[in-house]
Amino acid sequence: MIINPQIPLHRMVLSLSEALDHVSPSVADHQLRVAYMSTRMARLMGFRGQRLRDVFHAGGLHDIGLIRAENRIRAIASNKLEGLGWHGEVGYELLKDNEFFTEAAPIVRHHHVFWDNRRGGQTRGEPIPLASYILALADTVDRNIRRDVPILHQAQGITERILKGRGTTFCPDCVDAFREVSRSPAFWLDVTSKRIYAILNREIDWPTLTIDEAAVEGIAQMFGRLVDGLSPWTGTHSAGVASTAVALAERLNFSPREQVLMRASAYVHDLGKITVPSEILDKPGKPTAEEWSILQGHTYYTFRILDTIGGMPQISEWAAFHHERLDGKGYPFGHKGRDLTLGARIMAVADTFTAVTEDRPYRKGMEDEEALGVLTGLVANGGLDGQVVETLRRDFGVINAIRRKEQKAYAVKQRRLLEATGDVPAVACAEV
Repeated sequence: MIINPQIPLHRMVLSLSEALDHVSPSVADHQLRVAYMSTRMARLMGFRGQRLRDVFHAGGLHDIGLIRAENRIRAIASNKLEGLGWHGEVGYELLKDNEFFTEAAPIVRHHHVFWDNRRGGQTRGEPIPLASYILALADTVDRNIRRDVPILHQAQGITERILKGRGTTFCPDCVDAFREVSRSPAFWLDVTSKRIYAILNREIDWPTLTIDEAAVEGIAQMFGRLVDGLSPWTGTHSAGVASTAVALAERLNFSPREQVLMRASAYVHDLGKITVPSEILDKPGKPTAEEWSILQGHTYYTFRILDTIGGMPQISEWAAFHHERLDGKGYPFGHKGRDLTLGARIMAVADTFTAVTEDRPYRKGMEDEEALGVLTGLVANGGLDGQVVETLRRDFGVINAIRRKEQKAYAVKQRRLLEATGDVPAVACAEV
C-alpha cells in the first residue's frame, strides 16, 4: 500500500545542500554554513514561522544555480564571483514554481545584491528582500573563512571587515545582528563544525509535511532539472526516463498514484551525479577505469541523499536501483532479482532505453531497432527484466512517441535555465 509521503522538508534542503557542496573539500558545507548564519541573524531580527523557514531554505539552496562543479569551486573557493552573477537567476528559475520554495526564490535571486549605500534597493524594478541582504552578508563571511586556519584565530578579523562595510556594502541592521550573534565563540565553532547538518536540524521547530503525489513530483522535477543541467549531453534525460517509466508502469497495472511516484522517482534517479565532476560527464571518449569507478558511485549517492531525507521509501528504491541487475552483477549494492521490485526493474529498462537512444560525447544515439536489440541482449545475459522489455517492445511506437514529446516540451524549460547561465549547448536543447 502506498500512502502520502511524510516529508521533513528541512532535511530535504539539508541533504541536497550537503550533496551539492561536497564536490570538493574546498567548498564543503558552504550552503549549510550560510543557512546557519542567516537563520541565526534572521531570528534576532524578528523573523518567525514561515518567514524564518524561507530564510533557511534560501540559505541552504542559495548556490543551487551554480550547477556545474567547476563553477561552484571557482565562485566559493576563490572568493570571486566575476562572470558568475547569473547563478542567482538560475536558482530563481529552479525554485520559483515550486510551492514550497516560492518565497525563497526571490531571496536567492538577489543574494548578491549589496546595500551599496542604500542604492541596492531595487533590481529590475523589484524590491530587494531584506532576507537577501542577510544572505549576502552571511555568504561573504563564509567566503572569508580560511579552512586551513583555526576559526577562533580568524573570527575577530572577519568581524572587523564586516563592520567596516556597515551602511556601505552591508545593510546596517544585518551587520548589527551579525555582530550580536557572533559574539560567542560557540557561533564560530558551530559554523565550521563537521556536525553543521545536525546543528541546523535543531535550529528551528521544523514541521513534517504530509504531501500528495503531485507535490512530490514537483520537487522531484526541480531536482531533475538541476541534474540534467550538469551536462549538455543529458539535457532532457530525466524527462525521457520519466515518460518511458510511467508508460511502462501503466501497462504493467500500476495504479495512477503509483505512476505519479514512478515519475518522481525518474526525475531523481540520477541525483547522485551532482557528485561527479563535469570533465567526466562531458569527456569525449569512454571513461577510464578510475573515471568509471567515480561514475558508478552516482547511484549510491542517489540512494543516500534520498534515504537521509526519509519519508519516501518507494522513490528511494525505484530511483537508486536502476543500475542493479537481476544476476547480482550491477551496482552499487549488487542486489539480485529477488531484491528488486517491479518498480526498480521498470526504472532500469526506462533508463537504459533512454540512454542508448541519446547522443553521448563518445557515440551517437542508437536507432530504434538497435536500441531494442541492446535491451534484448541485456535480458539474455541477466541484466534486465524480460517482461518489462517485452512490454516496451510490444507497444514500442506509442511509448517512444510519448518519450519524444515529453523530452521536447522539457527542452523548452531547460533552455530557459541554460539561457540564464549564458550557455545554451545545442545538444541540450535540440528538438528530440
